[in-house]
Amino acid sequence: MAEAGDILESDDVRTLVEIGFMALMRGQAEAAAEIFAGVVAARPAQEAGHIGTALVQLHRGDPEAAAATLRRLPPSDAARLFLGLAVSRTGRIAEARAILADVASAAAETPHGASARAMLDALPR
Repeated sequence: MAEAGDILESDDVRTLVEIGFMALMRGQAEAAAEIFAGVVAARPAQEAGHIGTALVQLHRGDPEAAAATLRRLPPSDAARLFLGLAVSRTGRIAEARAILADVASAAAETPHGASARAMLDALPR
């Protein structure tokens, strides 16, 4: 039997990730969760499925689970950006600020850096 990673091409996985995010944006968290689980099965070493899973967990009101999911990833700009969001939702604002400030600095000229700055501005003082 072929592995899921052998069946799906990179473009197929990218399309699934996009569909998962669209489902989540439309409030279809259960459908998004299933899609992201498939992405994780197909490409467990890639972060997109794991980040999608964490966003589903946030949507379900479980920021601790989302933070745990994101902490298991290598510390990329995207993973740390969403980790900052998840941590802020747990109420650990100082920790969230530190994570987001790091992303804003390390990825200053990227969309991740801009998003981190916007999240920092929105956090309570």
